[in-house]
Amino acid sequence: MAKLEVLYNAECPICRREIEHYERLSGDEVEYIKITADAAADWGLTEDQAAQQLHARRGGNLIIGVDAFVAIWQRLPYFRVIAPIVNFKPIKAFSSLVYRRILAPLLFAAHKRRRERAK
Repeated sequence: MAKLEVLYNAECPICRREIEHYERLSGDEVEYIKITADAAADWGLTEDQAAQQLHARRGGNLIIGVDAFVAIWQRLPYFRVIAPIVNFKPIKAFSSLVYRRILAPLLFAAHKRRRERAK
């Protein structure tokens, strides 16, 4: 199985804590990459596009949103149980909708506010 790379927003305290937890569990199974202009460009994204949702990449294939979470969880102890449940079509459709329409926009808006305050 190709190594999974995860591009994440280290400036977001919620995202950072979650990824740090995953990192402790995953060992060498997953490579976690903080969003920078260069890292985002390497993925064919802008920094804003990268910060809008969780992105992962396996074998050159881009995985976004809930699919990225499932790809990570499949490689983690304990979370392996959750991955097939969330990947079940009706649950995945609902989870994706909630993530894309509510959670990700809220986290991205908070990210933009933090950046504005830092100026």
